[in-house]
Amino acid sequence: MSGFKAQVERDIATVFHNTEEFADLMEVEYNGKIYKGIPVVVDSEIAKERVKARGDNSVGIFAFDVTAFISFKDLKIVPRKETKIIIGGVAYNIVQVAFDVGEITLDLELLDE
Repeated sequence: MSGFKAQVERDIATVFHNTEEFADLMEVEYNGKIYKGIPVVVDSEIAKERVKARGDNSVGIFAFDVTAFISFKDLKIVPRKETKIIIGGVAYNIVQVAFDVGEITLDLELLDE
């Protein structure tokens, strides 16, 4: 790993995933496994900026988009697109997945009535 990427990975761990800075300790459930008390950053503002094609929802169904950031060191697996994940007790559909320098970025969708 290059020096730059190693530094970025350290910064993500010590600042971005720091629970005194940006992250909250949450329970995450994916693929039948529960991960208790791992740092997760959930952001709805980034999701608002995301442009994606979406069909109309059924009457009375509302879609909420969020983006979640989780360290690979905590989850030890990269979730797959079009699967479900539960973060902090809320079940989401995974719309998009990105993985770089130890950081998992999940674009998530929640359908609610």
